[in-house]
Amino acid sequence: MAKYKVFDLIYRQSKNRKLKSQFELNNMSKNIDKIRQLETDLTYNIEETVEVGLPQSGHRLQINSKLREKMIHQKEVVENRIEFLTTEQVQLQKVVAKHDSKSKKILEKISELKIEDNRSKELKDFDTNILKRRK
Repeated sequence: MAKYKVFDLIYRQSKNRKLKSQFELNNMSKNIDKIRQLETDLTYNIEETVEVGLPQSGHRLQINSKLREKMIHQKEVVENRIEFLTTEQVQLQKVVAKHDSKSKKILEKISELKIEDNRSKELKDFDTNILKRRK
């Protein structure tokens, strides 16, 4: 019976780690979506700083150029962040799959132990029945 408790505790611990990893994975997906939206907004804003066909003063061109440079730099940072978070997301997916397979193995071991205990219990019952018949 002690074996069940040990494996049950290991199973619960693994299940908790899996749930924690899944929660982190969901949060990461939400963050990636938010950052992708930010990237889309930056792309739109960069395109809007280019005013084609309108006469502009030199000062206005200089301001738009510096603004565009800053937004392009921000977009590069955002793209790098998306790449990093995507890599982290893949790693978390692997961790969740690992916890899943570990949980399955533990459940299989628990079921094997139950079958083994049932067999030993049946053998004991059978032995006691034989002993009772002999008396």
